[in-house]
Amino acid sequence: MLSFTAVPALAHHSGSTSLGVGGVQCSYILAYQENPAAQKDIRMWVEKFVDQVNEEMSSKRSPKEKVALSPELQWFATLLYCGLDPKQPLVKATMRMIDAEWDKMQEQKKQPS
Repeated sequence: MLSFTAVPALAHHSGSTSLGVGGVQCSYILAYQENPAAQKDIRMWVEKFVDQVNEEMSSKRSPKEKVALSPELQWFATLLYCGLDPKQPLVKATMRMIDAEWDKMQEQKKQPS
């Protein structure tokens, strides 16, 4: 498994659990995007995080639709949202991607079929 060297300020935590790859600054994600081991770790983390958010949001009082992107689209969206602000951690870029997908789903619901 590839280990990223992250700045100490990026030691983000969700409760008592470390975010691992999610706490890595996007500039590192972009720098290592061609590395097969790094790409695998990043893709797996993003996929698990999206699944976790989907699960948590589906159990809420006013549930949101599940975000479902193909692995390739999810990878390119990850790179896109990391590129918008390379100083942000991967977890923030991933939440922006998820929020954008929810917004898109809401807009599609509003359009007449």
